Amino acid sequence: MLETALSAVRTEAVLVLWALLLLLLIAASKGRAYESAFRLTIVGLLVAIAITVASWESTTEAAFDGAVMVRLDKFAIAFHFIILVGALLSLISSWEYLRDRGLLRRVGEYCVLMLLACAGAMFLVSATDLVIVFLAIDTLSLALYVLTGYASDRPYPIESAIKYLLLGAMASAFLVYGVAFVYGASGTTNLLILGRMVPTQHTLLSIGLGLLTIGLAFKIALVPFHQWAPDVYDGALTPLSAFMATAPKIATIAALFRVMEAGFSVLQVKLLWIPSLSVLAVLTMTLGNLIALPQQNVKRMLAYSSIAHAGYIIMAVLALDEAGMTALVFYGFAYTFMTIGAFVATQLVEKESGAPALLNEWTGLAHVNPTLGWSMVIFMAGLTGIPFTAGFWAKFLTFKAALEAGYLWLVIVAVLNSVVSAFYYLRVAMIMFAQPPTPQTRTVASWRLAGLVVVVCAFAVIALGFMPTNLWKMGEMVALAP
Repeated sequence: MLETALSAVRTEAVLVLWALLLLLLIAASKGRAYESAFRLTIVGLLVAIAITVASWESTTEAAFDGAVMVRLDKFAIAFHFIILVGALLSLISSWEYLRDRGLLRRVGEYCVLMLLACAGAMFLVSATDLVIVFLAIDTLSLALYVLTGYASDRPYPIESAIKYLLLGAMASAFLVYGVAFVYGASGTTNLLILGRMVPTQHTLLSIGLGLLTIGLAFKIALVPFHQWAPDVYDGALTPLSAFMATAPKIATIAALFRVMEAGFSVLQVKLLWIPSLSVLAVLTMTLGNLIALPQQNVKRMLAYSSIAHAGYIIMAVLALDEAGMTALVFYGFAYTFMTIGAFVATQLVEKESGAPALLNEWTGLAHVNPTLGWSMVIFMAGLTGIPFTAGFWAKFLTFKAALEAGYLWLVIVAVLNSVVSAFYYLRVAMIMFAQPPTPQTRTVASWRLAGLVVVVCAFAVIALGFMPTNLWKMGEMVALAP
């Protein structure tokens, strides 16, 4: 029994043990072995990725008192891989950024918290009990609160961390009250048991579902629970913003899908949460795109872009079928590469003080650095959903799943929002290519590791755009797996 339980959480266990070993190394070296700590973290993430890939054909469960609490199936494994790849890319791009800003003195703690955040996100995806969902979200959130304020000698990260902590604590309260109301209505917090029950206490269950939705919507940054995201992404260190805008968001959306599919897919219960989640999706994609339009700060624009994309991805959750699950997996991969690539490209243009470059400081940048220019064009085209990019197929699969599920009106709203988003995404490309450099044009940092991350992400976006079949089939395998 214990062996089976450990097998279901083996990757998370490796990350936690690796984090503890890093803490011992940091303590033994009195904080001086920061380069070794960074390299060991990269190795730890690669080991976790290898274990995740090796687990693809197996399905294991961890049960307590006869109820399955954690399930490691193809759905969880696919998102574990996305989380780990996102963390790896973000971490690789962090080294030179932290080094040149004199922030390496606590890089060991930075790495430990990144590993713990990954472990929390992975538990969240695998959880089949609302108590585990709550514990996983808190593990993930606590690590992110501290990471947001990593540069404690600067005002913006501290302000962002305090705002994130206060609003995050409120969201956790909504979540735990939601769990309590669901338990009061059903007598259980286990999603698999809930999915086999016919609800009788509709009032308590409605309140519980509403509170659960609010708690998860905050973590995903759905409107109107998005207020923290632009300030936190803008104030945090840019490599960390790249991580927060991808891995935790995708993990929470995947958890939302599992919660609704496993526990609340009974027709009578679906009628309680489908309308509210549909409204949240429309508000999120619309407000995210409209507020992104006038933004001159590219980093803040990407923050609102991530909010808008959360609205698109929720459409796959609303489909709640095999097509929706396939779309969710594909969108998770595509969105991770596009968003991390765009954030890392932005960090290459930032000022030495950490202040983000404004849009007029990108003028003619493609003439100075063609690689960065073309990479940014690929990311902007992908986020828009232009054909022959990963973003196009991600939106195509999501819109198709929603259309087949009967959400024609929602697909029309999403298509109109995609048209609106083209104005601010392609504006960046136009400014970089259509105008010559000016005295305000920023100098691109010559960082090899961050530049490598940008190129890898750009290649992935194009490769998935021209050859989406393998990832598409993998998403179908996830959806068809028992």
